[in-house]
Amino acid sequence: MAGEILPEEELRPFLAGCGSGVRVFRGSRLVGAERIRIGDASQIDEGVWLFAGLGIEIGRHVHFAFGSSVSGGGRCVLGDYVSIGAGVRLVTGSDDIAGRGLTNPTIPPESRSVSRGRVEIGSHAVIFTGCIVLPGVTVGEGAVVGAGSLVHHDLKPWGIYAGQPLVQVGVRPDGEIRALAARLEKVSQ
Repeated sequence: MAGEILPEEELRPFLAGCGSGVRVFRGSRLVGAERIRIGDASQIDEGVWLFAGLGIEIGRHVHFAFGSSVSGGGRCVLGDYVSIGAGVRLVTGSDDIAGRGLTNPTIPPESRSVSRGRVEIGSHAVIFTGCIVLPGVTVGEGAVVGAGSLVHHDLKPWGIYAGQPLVQVGVRPDGEIRALAARLEKVSQ
């Protein structure tokens, strides 16, 4: 049924780790769930596809909006309080197009050349709707990425980025955000 949340008791046996207050909607897809860790109070909406590859670590209070995904077979690490907007693609690996192998998953592994990487999203980062984050990228703590952006290089902590090509357009104040998170932590204890 649409809008149904899977009970934590049903999730725990399949995941590498499951915090408390985790909300995973039934219409999501977690492939390789035994390599996925989800922190306290995180939410995975319907229509989210997580392909664990070498593993996915999701911090506390992380939200994956409808239609977002992690794919590519590499590793993905998200800090606490991360927001992943609708339709965001976190890509952890891809075919190497330098001519050393055939491309696409229908080809036997010995005839392919695949590059697997790591995508890391720092705590308090916000990746808005429709962004694509490529393999090997680190989005710094508190960074914001504007809708529709292609993230192909590391982003500095607390920067605000947008455009094609992606450029820093501002700086996000970190003091108030950290203070709000600290207050929430106190209330939660």
